[in-house]
Amino acid sequence: MYELGDALANVKEKSEHKSEYLQILEGVKGDDQCKRLSSQFIARFYSSFPDLSEQSINAMLDLCEDISVDIRKQAIKDFPALCRDNNKTNLAKIADFLTQLLSTEDHSEITIIQNSLMTLFRRDPQGAIMGIFSQVDIGVDVVRERALKFLHTKLKTGASDLLNKDAQAQIVAEVKKVFASENGVTAEDFQRLMALLNYTNLPKTVAGQLEIVNMIMSMAELDKTADFEYTSADLTDRLLQCAQQCIPFFSAAVKSTPFCEYICVKVLPHYHQLQDLPDIDTRAQLVKMLAELTIHIGGLEDASTCAKNVFERLIDYMPLPPAEEDGSLAETPAIEFTKVECLMFTFHSVGRQCETFLKEDEERLKDFKIRLQYLARGVTGYLKKLKEFLNSPAGRKADSEDVKIKKIALRSTENIQTMIKDLFHSPPHYKANICLSWKPLDAKGRMVAEKRRMITAPDAGKGDTNSAEKKARMGMRQLYMDSQDKKNKSVKPTVSNYQPAKRSARPAGLYQPPTGQYSGKIKNPIVWDE
Repeated sequence: MYELGDALANVKEKSEHKSEYLQILEGVKGDDQCKRLSSQFIARFYSSFPDLSEQSINAMLDLCEDISVDIRKQAIKDFPALCRDNNKTNLAKIADFLTQLLSTEDHSEITIIQNSLMTLFRRDPQGAIMGIFSQVDIGVDVVRERALKFLHTKLKTGASDLLNKDAQAQIVAEVKKVFASENGVTAEDFQRLMALLNYTNLPKTVAGQLEIVNMIMSMAELDKTADFEYTSADLTDRLLQCAQQCIPFFSAAVKSTPFCEYICVKVLPHYHQLQDLPDIDTRAQLVKMLAELTIHIGGLEDASTCAKNVFERLIDYMPLPPAEEDGSLAETPAIEFTKVECLMFTFHSVGRQCETFLKEDEERLKDFKIRLQYLARGVTGYLKKLKEFLNSPAGRKADSEDVKIKKIALRSTENIQTMIKDLFHSPPHYKANICLSWKPLDAKGRMVAEKRRMITAPDAGKGDTNSAEKKARMGMRQLYMDSQDKKNKSVKPTVSNYQPAKRSARPAGLYQPPTGQYSGKIKNPIVWDE
């Protein structure tokens, strides 16, 4: 092998010494020392024998799959040399092969594979992305996840240096391809793919934001002609995650109308039947995101149905004044102020497009005003308690988590109070400008236009797919954040509690404000970086 290497090194017209190079290729069948030398010489003289390209690559692949880890490491380290001197013809193919090798359990070998992939990335980022994504699209689970983690980790710190215009366009094209794949994606894959889009210039333009929104909505499968499968925890989780990913890209120029209308028409009728998800208050998360979606809503195709469905869910949380047989007040039920704020904000926004909804039914309007009046009393009592607390020594501790929650609760109840005044007006109107309680305000109390924040994918150092616990899949790969809770759940009521008010005397006695606490259960499955 040394003699063959010397013979090729000392001649100018190497192409005339094909027989020596063919013997070097045969060296991959020799002993360990012979294999190492074969790997080094193939990498060194490959460019001189372009007609033997396929045989050379196959020889290197044999070495990359050798039983000896040391031989594999040597070949993996030498493999990128086949693409030097602007020889990029097979770069995508070699990146594909190296990505497949990520299934190994040898951590030092994985490090060498990643280093070789980075060498290819620096030579031709577009070709490297094509090769890596070929395994993201069709690779086995462990290779798919490790390939995405590799891309996310490297681009997180070096996207500006690694990604040229062509590479960015390739990422966008590859992500679209994965989203459209029949294989589907896991929840963690979905977050990483969205994070990769953020390393491109696509989100920086209105046209790009619209393209991203359309990609996510196609992933969410907002089919207006089919009923929402509310019995599926997977589809519920996918809907919530897709909505959460879309929200940062909606604006005055990119409307949220399709998403908002789908939830109002197809999902809200099954609100109480939605499957519970691990560690998430599903209904609280849904109404919170629906409220955020309506901030940038456009013209609805079926505003009447949207208003009706939102109204029915709203009054589920607006009870009539309870009374005993003797006319005294019964025990006051807890009121979930967060859900009331979200649903009332949504109804207030949707109602602008269907102002006849409350006016056309006198009994419904009368019943609604009774509920509003009762809710207004509860809000007033709760506001008083909140202000007393925030004016106390304990309430002046700005760094206290409880104080922060109480301040948001104060804004929430003030928002409800403002909207009650609008809806209690005769006839009801929708003039107030409301900023949702969890949104930031400027010095003049106006909603601050939030800078779109970078999506952070799950920690690349966690969640190896070789562990016993696998992620649930949709088809082969379902979109689901955690393993499902497979215990039988009790069926929740499926109809609204709306009933026309009876002609009876109003209850007498002292009023007791609601005892319900501000909901702190809303959890966001997506982690955001400032």
